[in-house]
Amino acid sequence: MSYSFPRNRLAVVIAGAIASQFIANPNAMAASEANAANKQDKIIITGSRIKRTEVEGAATVISMTSEEMQQQGFTTLYEALSSVTSATGSFVGEQYAGGFQPNAQAVNFRGLGAGRTLYLLDGKRIADYPAPYNGQSNFVNLSHIPLAMVERVEIMAGGASAIYGSDAMAGVVNIITRSNLDNSTLSVRFGDTKRGGGENTRLQWFGGKVGKGFENLWALEFKQKEAVTGADREYVGERRLQTTYALTDYFNTGNPETTADVCAQFTFQYREDNNGSYCVGYPDRMKTLANEREGWNLFDRITFEQGDYDELYLELHLWQQTAHSNSGPLFFQTERPVAVVDDQFNLVELFEYARYFSASEFSDTDAEHKEYGADIQIGFKGFTNTYHDYEISLSHSFQNSEDRLNLLKEEAVTEFFLGEYLGLNSINNVPVDVYTNTDMTRLDRPLTEAEMDQIIGEDLSKLDSSITTLSFTLSGDMFDLGDSSVQFAAVVEASKKSYEIDLHPRTLDTTGEGWYGRTGTEGKGSRTSYGAGLETLWPITDNLKLTLAGRYDKYDDQTAVDDAWTYNIGLEYRPTDSLLIRSTSSSNFRAPDMHLVYANSGGAFYPGTDVYAITSGSLELEEETGTSHTLGVVYEPMDNLSLSVDLYQLELDGLVEFENPIALRNDFVLCQTDAAFAADNPELCLMVNDRVSFANGIFTVETYPVNTSYQKQRGIDSSMRYRLEAGGAGVFTFTANHTNVLDSEKQPFVGAEVDTNWRNNRFNNDLRSRFRSSVNWELSDWRVTLMSNRLGTISSFDSSERLDSWTTYNLTAGYTFDSNLTLEVIINNLTDEYPRLENTGVWPYFNHQHYNAMGRAWSVEARLEF
Repeated sequence: MSYSFPRNRLAVVIAGAIASQFIANPNAMAASEANAANKQDKIIITGSRIKRTEVEGAATVISMTSEEMQQQGFTTLYEALSSVTSATGSFVGEQYAGGFQPNAQAVNFRGLGAGRTLYLLDGKRIADYPAPYNGQSNFVNLSHIPLAMVERVEIMAGGASAIYGSDAMAGVVNIITRSNLDNSTLSVRFGDTKRGGGENTRLQWFGGKVGKGFENLWALEFKQKEAVTGADREYVGERRLQTTYALTDYFNTGNPETTADVCAQFTFQYREDNNGSYCVGYPDRMKTLANEREGWNLFDRITFEQGDYDELYLELHLWQQTAHSNSGPLFFQTERPVAVVDDQFNLVELFEYARYFSASEFSDTDAEHKEYGADIQIGFKGFTNTYHDYEISLSHSFQNSEDRLNLLKEEAVTEFFLGEYLGLNSINNVPVDVYTNTDMTRLDRPLTEAEMDQIIGEDLSKLDSSITTLSFTLSGDMFDLGDSSVQFAAVVEASKKSYEIDLHPRTLDTTGEGWYGRTGTEGKGSRTSYGAGLETLWPITDNLKLTLAGRYDKYDDQTAVDDAWTYNIGLEYRPTDSLLIRSTSSSNFRAPDMHLVYANSGGAFYPGTDVYAITSGSLELEEETGTSHTLGVVYEPMDNLSLSVDLYQLELDGLVEFENPIALRNDFVLCQTDAAFAADNPELCLMVNDRVSFANGIFTVETYPVNTSYQKQRGIDSSMRYRLEAGGAGVFTFTANHTNVLDSEKQPFVGAEVDTNWRNNRFNNDLRSRFRSSVNWELSDWRVTLMSNRLGTISSFDSSERLDSWTTYNLTAGYTFDSNLTLEVIINNLTDEYPRLENTGVWPYFNHQHYNAMGRAWSVEARLEF
């Protein structure tokens, strides 16, 4: 695939003019070592582009180092980020293999959606996952980021559009890669689970080499993990379900009827009760709770010194992974009652029919997910002759994926079992599909391999996404203000984002020759944007600092977004050296999801209704907007003790949602049957009459995404960190983090009543609170860490009650030998907690959007530094 980068004369002129003023002067670069050292002592914290000496600033930023993630028992970056207490929202991922993204791992901060958090790799944007979440919104998949290349990850809670532009509404996650290494580390980890499945291996090699005028850093990681299936977790996989039955007594009882001999052919069990007789089995045993995975990552960053203070760098991250998921055995059922007639159109049989295909008939039901991509950066940075920091960089990130799955061909399987279709009729005002069938025995016997080949085909989907960004930043002192200086950071950037979803023709077919039970939506589009921002830090007094930031983003695409202005204000007040009072206020925005703009027409039946919804993208979408406010304190009453409490408020408006097809159908019925309603609502009736049709008992409804939803949330984040040096007893480090959603509001669409108590709404699937803590003990070469992770109460599946909180513990113990060899034992879910099972017929019978079914797992790791 080729990529074209947009040109913008104004952006090029501005960037060139700025750059020309700051080209390094070799004579001026012979400045004092003190000035250079002063520059190097400062760091950039996520949420700001200004270098500073203080770790704590106006915004709330949580930092986790790779060492801390290792100590707390995490194998992947996804696991570590999932434990952050501000991740209160739900996400449908690999534990539900029948969903839209069965191979994805993502985190939903503040319950605002996985796509409303901006992810950066060394400050540069990462390509979205090619498959949109629930077929709608873009998000970043974390499964391809290896811990081997990570030095630390910083999470800023709250909006930051004035610094980074679009997407930074719920927060910013900046993944910072390793640096300043002049040695190598080789590690190998083996792990397994107590209940079976999930056996895994991870190999890592990372290190660095410093030479004359250059530095090279690298990281390699290979990981492999076996699947965890329903058979491995009997408390969800050993539920007996109806697997084969035929409603042959439709006129009388309507109960299924079969025989023990029929069930024996399929190796199913026979059951007879008040509801009839039918075959039962364990189809959930095949379904995956964790995918089988195998993949590798290669990371390399090489830096060349250019004079005393400038450097040219190239950063490359390549990755590939293959995974397998399974949503269960193949399944077929009639859409409505079926009438079979003979050549004279006399009724032979009236029935409904459903069956699972047994493993002896067809067992190759895994979905294969092949994914690969790259994150590439090339840049030049250093000091100008006026000692300003500058950087010009070009980054490109892309992800490609291919999904393969064996499916039933709709027309082939229908004709095979039911015969030749004659049309739709009705019996006693009940819609009935009429067939003529010369071989009814196919309904209650296993199929041969040749017969299965007639009705099965391979589905192939290809998806890709990419983003390319050219940026120039300049920062440093602007001018003196008293004894201090006003600092600034300016950025000018241009980017192009694109995606494409290419589905199998059968997936798109709506004429009866598609895949049975499967639909989808293709899409293809690109978006060009330009941004310019300025951030300033003002030392108002010796203990009061003011941050002012503003940014302008211009969008060149086919939507109604056009442009967006955003601001950020921050205050830092330090009345004493041990106390910081801080506050921020910012405006934020998010450009519409690419697939919601460019999606082609697709359709699916609305579950449990007579509505067939046709969906497509909309070029009329505007940006989502919002504001973010925080007020907090950081207090260090003594050495090695730090406490923080931050109140936050997030308000989002114009959130994009699809129109409700049920509501449109109801309006259509009123417009057709109620003359007074039609007279009072002429515009509404004109719209629904154009977009809703009725035929053969089915309402076909056209729906589009619209800017309609509103959400508001207030909460509190708190943290504690204490380091106790206990002499001969070693060093203890205690940490605790807590998030509590105090209240929230939600309006599903414009004109609807605002739910001012959405926090306690029984249909709200987000957590109201989270808490995590850790205790680390170090003595000589020994190190032990115990970590707890508590999820607050949550509504049950049927919304009738609140389930109790759920707490798991990770235990890590390690010893370092004199040879720099470290051995560690890690136990995840120490007490073997399993999810809260519920009385529901929906797999996996627990809230898979928050809990996981892994149970106790262990790992052993050997790590050698040389």
